[in-house]
Amino acid sequence: MMSNFVLPEELSYFIESIRPFQLVDIGSTKWVDVHEMIIKLSQQAILEAAEHREEEVKEFLISRDKLKVQAIKAQHYLHISDFQVLIHEAYSIFLWKTRVLPHLLEIDPNPQATFLIYTVLFHEAAVISLLDTTLFHVSACEALQEAAIDLVDYCALAVAQVIGLVSMGYHENQSKVDVDEAVLSELERQKRDLIYKIGMRCISILCYLAEHADSIPLSASRRMVVTHDVPWLIADLLQFRPWQRRTNKGLQRYIDEKWLLVQGDDLNKVSKQEAQSWFCMRQLLFNKSLMTSYELNEERRKHLSKCQGLLLETILDQLPPLVELKQYLCLLGVAGNGNENTKQKSNLLLEELPEIREKLIAECERIGGFPVVAQKQEEIFLCTDKDKICEIAKRLNTAYNTDLLAELEEKAARTEKTSETVETGKDEAGRKKCGKCASNAVKKCANCKTTYYCSRKCQLDDWPQHKVNCIKA
Repeated sequence: MMSNFVLPEELSYFIESIRPFQLVDIGSTKWVDVHEMIIKLSQQAILEAAEHREEEVKEFLISRDKLKVQAIKAQHYLHISDFQVLIHEAYSIFLWKTRVLPHLLEIDPNPQATFLIYTVLFHEAAVISLLDTTLFHVSACEALQEAAIDLVDYCALAVAQVIGLVSMGYHENQSKVDVDEAVLSELERQKRDLIYKIGMRCISILCYLAEHADSIPLSASRRMVVTHDVPWLIADLLQFRPWQRRTNKGLQRYIDEKWLLVQGDDLNKVSKQEAQSWFCMRQLLFNKSLMTSYELNEERRKHLSKCQGLLLETILDQLPPLVELKQYLCLLGVAGNGNENTKQKSNLLLEELPEIREKLIAECERIGGFPVVAQKQEEIFLCTDKDKICEIAKRLNTAYNTDLLAELEEKAARTEKTSETVETGKDEAGRKKCGKCASNAVKKCANCKTTYYCSRKCQLDDWPQHKVNCIKA
């Protein structure tokens, strides 16, 4: 019997029950109810993707959004889509932690219990995790509709925050716990760690949005290159390499939200976030319709061309489509764009603007602003009643289902250990066979290490089919 965080008969009810909350409602009983559902949906979506099951969470979200769009067009009722709810929730927590939480900590700098505060902060990470898992599919990106504009803004900011963390020594502090404890409180460290995790998830989301740029509103895709200059942002990301750090024990990489020591052949293996960063840059720079709005001036050409030195042979062997990107970046460095359209302006005169964040701020100001929200929530987050605190803690511990998580992690570890001894891509005699033409193979994909190829040509030809499983791995 398969393990589940959400039973099949509960799935529809959970997705129908999630709804947006204003900042003043965060932490309320109804908010905790929805938080519990989102946590379980996020865990279930990850489980379905990891075990290659039918992705029912994603399908329910998309199918319900389609029904809502049809109903709205028919004027049966007005309701924002589930994807809009998720993006709304991410922004509401972002505003809460940056605008409301400081006022709460002014009232009481040392709260008796920070469990519920951390729960709110973790809510943002759970929402982004759910979006990351589902937006891998083009049908989910299409379902975003106008909310894609807000999501682009959110992800660009989150990735920039990760770069800021690393540039200020975030990785160095991880190996100096005594210094870290002296400088930051436990809550501040938790906030910072979640900012990092969210930012790493947003690298994936930006990659998916770039890959499916033609399936999201034009205003959203243009916003990636015109407003936020995501190619420049990704170039910075590739320079700072936030997915790895050096410790006293050696080089560590961020894999499946854990820091793991890498040695031997794994040192040359491209991490998931690094691969997604390269593909995000490639998809944007090779999208002709978007590049008509992107002025490749001298400063941008110099900045982007610096990345060509990072595309080593070991990376190109694992990700063959990046060969074209390296050639393109080399041309930028020596001869500019070469398209004679670097200053061409878009004919788009009217552009949709993000609304979710501004509406949240407007609603907050309507009731008196962020300090007033903090005062209204003082009883919830600065509670001194130990019985109430324990009651909430027990309830949320059940929602997180740590026992099932531990069981699944142990199962995954056993599966991984078994897979190390069994390699695919061999015939009955144990000879390696090419994943494209089935002839004798001499090399295997250096990223997933499961598929063999007889030549670079076969690897390139097979990439459109192979990349789905390879990048997921």
